[in-house]
Amino acid sequence: MGRVMVRELALLLRRPVLLGLVVVLPVLLIALLTSIFRAGIPTGMAVAVVDLDRSDLSRSITRMLDAAPEVQVTHQALNLSEARALIVSGAVRGAVWLPAGLERDMTRGERPEIVTFYDNQYMSAGSMVARGARGAIDTALAGLRLSIRQGKGEAPAQAQSALQPIPMQTHALFNPAFDYVHFLLAALVPTVLQILAAAGTAYAISLDFGPGRDPRDLVRLAGGILPAMLGKILPYTGAFLLVLGLSDVVLYGWLGVPLRGSLPLMAAGAVLFVLAAQLIGTLAFVLTRNIGTAASIVAVITAPAFGYMGLGFPREAMSPVAQAWGALIPGTWYVQLRIDQSLRATPVEISIWPVLWLALIALGLAALVLAQLTRLHRTGTVAT
Repeated sequence: MGRVMVRELALLLRRPVLLGLVVVLPVLLIALLTSIFRAGIPTGMAVAVVDLDRSDLSRSITRMLDAAPEVQVTHQALNLSEARALIVSGAVRGAVWLPAGLERDMTRGERPEIVTFYDNQYMSAGSMVARGARGAIDTALAGLRLSIRQGKGEAPAQAQSALQPIPMQTHALFNPAFDYVHFLLAALVPTVLQILAAAGTAYAISLDFGPGRDPRDLVRLAGGILPAMLGKILPYTGAFLLVLGLSDVVLYGWLGVPLRGSLPLMAAGAVLFVLAAQLIGTLAFVLTRNIGTAASIVAVITAPAFGYMGLGFPREAMSPVAQAWGALIPGTWYVQLRIDQSLRATPVEISIWPVLWLALIALGLAALVLAQLTRLHRTGTVAT
């Protein structure tokens, strides 16, 4: 098996397509994803203000909106129709409508209505606009409400208590700033690597076991078909683990994502994750014996895998079929392990379950590959 591994490393250097799939493309994609998300927190979402009041208060609210980190006032619309056109065209992400008589009604103690419109089809941008606008407006109005009550003779403490009868504290755990490096980049890197590990391994296997290829020399060199397959797979396991390790250096070092858990547990999960992803590609090829069909199967399984991980839509709210499908994908458990051990500092006795699931998936895939290889040997498709 060792001689096959040495042979495979030499083959990797001689095959530009294989080198690109295993090393060059993963590194380039990780660099691209890092450049996209390294800012961490989206800021400066463009909004329009429809100011029908033209008062000191409305101008103060506009200034507060422009000072909020989440939003930036880029347009002053004359009416809601113009604001809607700006949102539909993509020039702004939302609009804030300040009604006529806003300052007058506020000073009378009435409750005028300020309306925020945003395009929630783009959920991240829309929620960012809604949160930023709400915070800026509440801050601008709180001081005025307090001064109005004090002007009516209320003591400062009494006025403050009337504005907020029950003080509430809200604490967001693990990712309070909603940093996209913590939330998205940490999951996208394994997702991309899962696709490339499966596809790259399928292509590598096809170079010796595909139609028109004679694997007998390789099998004799390894001493059997199983050592031959292991000798072909393991060099790429090491290559993908190096790429994953490089991405972790960037993520936990340069980008500053906290690492609060067990490194040995994460390392074990990484090895099992890469092996399971490779075995998906291996099984796809040995079942079909056609690299085009195998690549299609790999794409069907791994390309939509991010949607089943429960980051954008909670897994417990998915249908039973979707939950079961997600449970069979290695990336689901590896991403859970990474989040648990990097952000949440989850105890090892809890985080051991994703590792066990990864081991179960890898063993199941390995058994299927071995069964198919045995069948091919019996039928004489693969000579030994």
